[in-house]
Amino acid sequence: MSRRSRIILAGRIVFAASLAGLIVYFAIVGLDKADKLASTIGVVVALVAFFGPHLLPASPPSGADRVEDSGNATATSGGSANTGVRGGGPAGPATVIRSGDARADGPASVANTGIEHRG
Repeated sequence: MSRRSRIILAGRIVFAASLAGLIVYFAIVGLDKADKLASTIGVVVALVAFFGPHLLPASPPSGADRVEDSGNATATSGGSANTGVRGGGPAGPATVIRSGDARADGPASVANTGIEHRG
């Protein structure tokens, strides 16, 4: 069993236990208090569902090219320097964060510090 599937299983168990606990609690305290508490819980869950995705860091799409904290590169005499992402086909998802300096010296030299797709 992978780590991800264990986390999902643990989440499902916690959810089921929470749901069972709420049902038992609502049955014990009566419908009036249960209704008030359920309304409050509903508002909190709605707010978390609405704002939660905006508070979490964005992750790159799966299968995306990713470069982070690359070094410096220099191209001379018509060469090519790249510290980011270079692709040969159609543009796909790619992320470059804090790439290094790319420097081109001489005629026909090319430097790139970001994303370059050649289609």
